[in-house]
Amino acid sequence: MTQSESPDEFLNRDALALAELIKAKELSPLELTEIVIRRIEISNPKLNFITTPDFDRARLRAPEISSDTPFAGVPILIKDMIDVGGLLRTDGSRLNAQNIPKANVAYIDALEASGLNILGMTNVPEFASLVLTANEVFGATRNPWNLDYSTFTSSGGAAAAVAGGATPLAHGTDGGGSCRLPASATGILGMKASRFRMLSGEADGSHDHVKTNQTLSRSVRDSAALLDCTEDKSGRIYPPLGRLQGPDKRRLKIGYADDIPGAVPVESDVRAAQEDTAILLKALGHEVIEVAHPISDINAYFEGYLAFFAEKTREIGPAIIGMTGKGVLESGLLTPWMASFIEAAADFDAGEMATRSAALDSIPAAFDRVFDDVDVLLTPVSPVACPRLDEASPRDLYSYEAFIALIARLKFTGPVNFGGHPAMSVPLGWDSSLPIGSHFIARRGEDAVLYALAYELEEARPWADRWAPHSLASGD
Repeated sequence: MTQSESPDEFLNRDALALAELIKAKELSPLELTEIVIRRIEISNPKLNFITTPDFDRARLRAPEISSDTPFAGVPILIKDMIDVGGLLRTDGSRLNAQNIPKANVAYIDALEASGLNILGMTNVPEFASLVLTANEVFGATRNPWNLDYSTFTSSGGAAAAVAGGATPLAHGTDGGGSCRLPASATGILGMKASRFRMLSGEADGSHDHVKTNQTLSRSVRDSAALLDCTEDKSGRIYPPLGRLQGPDKRRLKIGYADDIPGAVPVESDVRAAQEDTAILLKALGHEVIEVAHPISDINAYFEGYLAFFAEKTREIGPAIIGMTGKGVLESGLLTPWMASFIEAAADFDAGEMATRSAALDSIPAAFDRVFDDVDVLLTPVSPVACPRLDEASPRDLYSYEAFIALIARLKFTGPVNFGGHPAMSVPLGWDSSLPIGSHFIARRGEDAVLYALAYELEEARPWADRWAPHSLASGD
């Protein structure tokens, strides 16, 4: 890093601290926008986290943002899997190379109303279909802790941007762990809200059955502030939480499930990190007991997820054939991995897939039974710390074995999405070569319990000053 590329004086401030500087007129939104653009220009060539920049529009918008808003003009990056009016949305696919939504979804309207200034979109695997963040349009995103490793699943571009120091927070979506897995692998906080908690992220105003919108951030308070600004205030499903400010005095009964029998075993470093977290929780006065994981038959879950993903992508194949007159793989509009999966899924037996998918319907009740006895569930985020970049590729062809190996790395996070519960990855494990998060899950609607615990853990074991070797703060 040259002298002109040295870290700026604001690098260690979170988004709310930057907003305070703007409100005090010590920094203008446009000045901060230029600072963050420069951060991106320095760090993106190494980490590859941005897909579509929107710097000029952000520069134009910056002076118009009111300092009375919570974030007062602080820049943010948005995951390339949500509609931002006028900004290319690719979902990491050639198929969407011309997809420019005309209007924001409700979630993005609220995010912009909070005073956040959108600078562009972050990298994703094609249609969130790969265990690492890589596609054939933009390439692979690299982990700032070790450039030979990925940033895990589809919010991986967002995680690299935050962990690399470009922005203090970034938008993410979580449909199977994608706010939590990348956060774990990069040493930041990743939050998944309860289903229906947030404003809609869909163009028709609906709520995806498994996917929620929230954020990856360096501080708990930034995440809590963005939740306040983007949650559904109507109270139709859950009473709004408002601004969650800090820990509380309530001591929790926390169940610890160290594994789900079968599939990919938990790596020793991952297990050690969770055991260390359990020790920390006890030292803070919480009760920690060992419990069985709610998912007792992991193979049934895997089969159900295969059926679910086949149904979710079912319309893509006929659309491509209709557009091109060619087979899905032959068309070249999708990566070999995604195209070969869609072609294989077209031959799945519909009745058998419906039976497999039905296994997912029992997940909410299974989690509810655990929460009859505990307030919070602690598990690993993944059985592995993080996949290497060479572990999988969008050039791979689908096989059942490869698909199950992928889903097995999401075996702790994915079921939570079908349960509809809030969950978070907190960066507490620092004794390995890569960060290892701890995964906390709460009852549906009890997002506030997780935020209070996150604030407490942030005070007990601060992580904001832990920077990756290939971040802007490291000078590399």
